[in-house]
Amino acid sequence: MARIGRIGRLGRLMLLAGALAAIAAFGAACGDDEPDFPTRDVEWFVGFAAGGGFDTASRIIADKMSDDLGVNVVVRNIEGGGGRRAVQEIARSDPDGHAISIMNMPNQITAERLDPEDVDFNELSWVGRAVIQTYGLYTASANDFNTPEDLQGMPDVRFCLSGLAGHSFLVASVTTEVMGIAWNPVTGYRGQETQAGLLRGDCELALGPIAGTTLTAVQGPDFKVLWMYSSERFGPVPDAPTVDELGFPELGGSKFANNGLVAAAPGTPDDILQILADAFDSALQDADVIAGINNAGMGVERLTPDETAVVVEGMDGIVSEYIDTVRQKSQAQ
Repeated sequence: MARIGRIGRLGRLMLLAGALAAIAAFGAACGDDEPDFPTRDVEWFVGFAAGGGFDTASRIIADKMSDDLGVNVVVRNIEGGGGRRAVQEIARSDPDGHAISIMNMPNQITAERLDPEDVDFNELSWVGRAVIQTYGLYTASANDFNTPEDLQGMPDVRFCLSGLAGHSFLVASVTTEVMGIAWNPVTGYRGQETQAGLLRGDCELALGPIAGTTLTAVQGPDFKVLWMYSSERFGPVPDAPTVDELGFPELGGSKFANNGLVAAAPGTPDDILQILADAFDSALQDADVIAGINNAGMGVERLTPDETAVVVEGMDGIVSEYIDTVRQKSQAQ
């Protein structure tokens, strides 16, 4: 009988040990353990030179994120290919959350479609939107055209553009195709030279982010904005209609804005991505961060990771739809 009792006690101890192991396993499965992140500095890739708009915004946001994450968020400029080197760097980084990158979208999608480098933007782990610059179409105030119908009646509308590639060429190509406008790009215009070209009559139209010196110009008497590539009125030029109001909603939303979108490497675990997104979103709600970005001529319109992924999908769709048009118009010049 004593032997049976000892076996019974041993069995109970084994049952207790098994129960404790099961409880521990259940707790782990339920996510009681926080992810071990970050364990070192986080690198923030910028595909453009130091001192530019995206670089400035990145440094402002990264500084605030460092406070929340408890490690340094270090901006690293990886110039080359109009931002493509930084895109390629994040696409092949380890998916551990210790590397993120800001990208000029949808310009990077256009570059990938024209010259593929095997980057799938829909596979990146999107963190959110850092900055936005809303595009507008503008002209000299002395010109008597104002609507798409006015432009449709003209035999050849000249656009002042920097070149036969890039974001502005994409927007001009798609706009003229969708609206049925005959056009001719006139290249070599950047910054304030664009406004000078309009006043000289080198071209009838120009487009780009309505910010900085361009915003100052269109708020003065010499220029007028024909429309904004957005779905809601743009505060700094409230009298300019949106493409939605003009009957072209496919050109609205934020698809044709300069979007500074931030991504981590493909396959970054959801819990790590959430930590990054929380710190990123917290930074974008800081008054000093917002003021710094605004002072650099950019706006803050926050997006969640899921919302950012949807925006990227929409950009990818419209670029894919019109990339042959962009290619043909570029080659025809």
